[in-house]
Amino acid sequence: MSKHQPIGTCAVLTNSKNEILLGKRKNSYKAGFYGLPGGRIELNEKVTNAISREVMEETGLTGLDFTFLGIVRENQDAYDFVHFVFQAEVHDQEVTLCEPGKCEGWEWFDPAHLQEVLPGHAAAVKLFFEGVQFIDLTK
Repeated sequence: MSKHQPIGTCAVLTNSKNEILLGKRKNSYKAGFYGLPGGRIELNEKVTNAISREVMEETGLTGLDFTFLGIVRENQDAYDFVHFVFQAEVHDQEVTLCEPGKCEGWEWFDPAHLQEVLPGHAAAVKLFFEGVQFIDLTK
């Protein structure tokens, strides 16, 4: 039985300017696109633990107060992937590139000028700004 599950979590992290943190992906699904911090939920891992773990592993950020926003279901070729989406504000912490093999770097972006964002993560940002709780991007 595979431990690789088509479910994950991502975080819409904002700063005091209401900018969103995105990283340019490399060596992974849709390399070259920008994505939110996040990743797969491990077998038997609590979703709330997974978001804290993924954000810390990718950005070095800790102690964030996450709020659950909703769910995005996205077709990723061979399967449908489910994202549990969270939001948190980042204050007085520097973002660190912790996984240079997976990400070219983290940058803060004005939400009005987002380009080349993974479809599921763009939908996660929509959850944050529009207040919807579920988006289904399947075919």
